[in-house]
Amino acid sequence: MDPKLVELLNPPTGVVALAATHVESGRTWRHNEHLRLPSASLIKLPILAAFWETVEAGRLDPGERVSVPAEALRVEGTGVLKALAPGLQPTWSDLATLMITVSDNVATNLIIDRLGMEAIQGWIDKAGLAETRIERRMMDRAAMSAGRGNWTSAADMEALLSAVTAGTCVSKAASRQMRRALDAQQIQDRLPRRLAEGLLVANKTGNFADVIHDAGIVTWANRTLVIAVLTQGVRPAWQAMDAIAEISPVLVQVCAELG
Repeated sequence: MDPKLVELLNPPTGVVALAATHVESGRTWRHNEHLRLPSASLIKLPILAAFWETVEAGRLDPGERVSVPAEALRVEGTGVLKALAPGLQPTWSDLATLMITVSDNVATNLIIDRLGMEAIQGWIDKAGLAETRIERRMMDRAAMSAGRGNWTSAADMEALLSAVTAGTCVSKAASRQMRRALDAQQIQDRLPRRLAEGLLVANKTGNFADVIHDAGIVTWANRTLVIAVLTQGVRPAWQAMDAIAEISPVLVQVCAELG
């Protein structure tokens, strides 16, 4: 393993987990990949997959408009809906897009309530994501106090994004919809930050308390790198973000050398 990568994966404090695959060569990188960590907003990726599965089963119309009530806007954390007036009527598809592109917690909770956590966990289990669990809505302080959390691993996130890349996550059409949302990601301060111009990154970040993650699909010159980097307890927090930002170009360089 590249010495720089070894250094980045073994910080003085906390833990870094990595699962990455260069699609064309099959080369993989693994470190703490099955370590179950708090998912933060990465849990929104399997929620998105469960959403499109429900659509394809005919149990949800993605074009149906949803009235966002005032009480739904009282959610901490990321997103734009809480800054808008109550009564806005986005479609379910709009909410799914907001859940990914700006990590909107209001949109996410509306989708969780519509699908049901049991159905979402059912999709997770069927997909074989062994370390991933959804046990609460976004920023549900009472659930947190009761010990309920959302969990995942680098291996699970890499597997899900590899399926999106291959067009096998739920279906080819669903994978295309998921990729569309990931391509529109607005949070670009981790995996994409130090990559050269011309590389495209379709990703989903997560951060909460001492947890900082990013998972995405990097494409350039007919090459594809699927990568998930999860961190917990790396201090100060900017070092975790820097580590993620530095890991991606190291792996891209190795992939470029593989041809």
